[in-house]
Amino acid sequence: MLNFPVPYPEELIYSTVAKAGIRKGIASPKELLTEIYGNRNVIATLDLPNQLSRISRWLPPDYSVEVIAYCHTLFPLYAPFIPEERRKRCLAWMAGKCRGAAHLAMGVAASLVKVPGRVRYCPGCLKEQQRTYGEYFWKREWQIAGVDCCEKHGELLHTAITRPLVDQHRYHDASPATCPIFPQKPARNESKMVLTQVRELLEQRPAISPSYDQWSSHYHRLAQQSGFIRGQAHIDHAAIAKSVSDHWPARFLRRYGLGIDRNSDYCWLRAIFRKHRKSFSYLQHIVVHQALIPECWSITDVIEGVRELPLPVPPESLESTGKAHIGSKDGLTPDQNDWIKMLADRSPKKARVAAPALYARLYRYDRLWLKQVNQAQPRTQVLKRKPRIDWRQRDRHYLTKLREILRFLRAAPRGPRHSQTYLLKQLGKLSTLEKTLDRLPRTRRLLARYTESVPEYQVRRLRNAWWELKQEFQYPPRWRLIRIAGLSETRLTDQARDYLHGLEENEEDTNDQGNQGQQPG
Repeated sequence: MLNFPVPYPEELIYSTVAKAGIRKGIASPKELLTEIYGNRNVIATLDLPNQLSRISRWLPPDYSVEVIAYCHTLFPLYAPFIPEERRKRCLAWMAGKCRGAAHLAMGVAASLVKVPGRVRYCPGCLKEQQRTYGEYFWKREWQIAGVDCCEKHGELLHTAITRPLVDQHRYHDASPATCPIFPQKPARNESKMVLTQVRELLEQRPAISPSYDQWSSHYHRLAQQSGFIRGQAHIDHAAIAKSVSDHWPARFLRRYGLGIDRNSDYCWLRAIFRKHRKSFSYLQHIVVHQALIPECWSITDVIEGVRELPLPVPPESLESTGKAHIGSKDGLTPDQNDWIKMLADRSPKKARVAAPALYARLYRYDRLWLKQVNQAQPRTQVLKRKPRIDWRQRDRHYLTKLREILRFLRAAPRGPRHSQTYLLKQLGKLSTLEKTLDRLPRTRRLLARYTESVPEYQVRRLRNAWWELKQEFQYPPRWRLIRIAGLSETRLTDQARDYLHGLEENEEDTNDQGNQGQQPG
């Protein structure tokens, strides 16, 4: 795509794609998708888009997938708080087709902090954009939960564009029509505090993410430094909850799903100070640190400090000490002797059920020894279960049924496109068939053979329109053919355009032959 616009600083790549459509004069959303991605099924995603490798082809060489993700999407908000392996995987998904996998892996889909319900904008910033660049664009910070203001102009306003987008293939541009200029209310202090830290997150450059263990250690140290430790290691959750509640308005916390229930063991504020087994939202981290750390703190400094914390020693490193106990009965602890006695007349699983406390102690303090002793026990033979489903028979059943459906569809030339999804729906149990199609090879081959592509579907619609108009016109006009077929010149594929051109040539040849036959000899 020639003349693809280069994104402005802090502009969402979603906004850049929308501008590309405006500059090229492309009104059809599907045509824009085909032009940029070569795929009409791409979902227009505001925060964490995919297919970034396709977009990077139209930009200057220094705009790699990583640069686009960190500078023109909301990826930096989530990257520091997920494990490194997952961060790399999410970048790879955003480069290609991810089908929402990035949102799931980064915790966006299941987060307590929901995305804003509508696309938002700052009228004051839009006026400045118009003066500086001559056009509007969507800034990243406007679409972030917790950021409700521009510290310079006031509260953000809402457009009529809902999130998630109803028209999922359309890119909405920032324009005077979608972003009318209205007066703004003054910004709230809590929103300004969040905005300060969010801007630091958005300015981050690619770096290794801390692990869950490092985050767990950090929050334990944070509680210790803030004086919220009872005894030697117990965290005073009630005191932490009071500190956070005193610092943040309850209305603000409830608005973003971060209300604090002091009587619940499952409150997010308790979970963040326990061992981390999942990632927490950027807003949860900001809320806690803003309440517990003195003035002039920085979220990027916190992340850098967490990154430098030592990683815990894995249990496998204790292999030498564990091996010393095995085979030497004199060196065994009382718990180890008790466990060996239990294994004399039962399997490790039954021994674990019979003595859960003993198993827990060994698992905590002698894990490697326990694992090796259990693996050394002879295993009972497990009878192989007979397969519950006869997949060959099921394949034959669906093959016969699909052939009947295809015969019926050939007899009725009208109807929707015979896509794979449509044909599977006719078979019934669409979701089950989609998941098990690899077990039905003959059905899959027949589907692949008779599935109708978009160009083939357009040709079928033109053929039906031609036969319909032949009842009224000897030579049906082109515009009527396209209109009756429910198509347009912009949406016609090359194959359909060639077919239509062939129809017109045949009509011209027939007309010429008729004129020659009427000439006197």
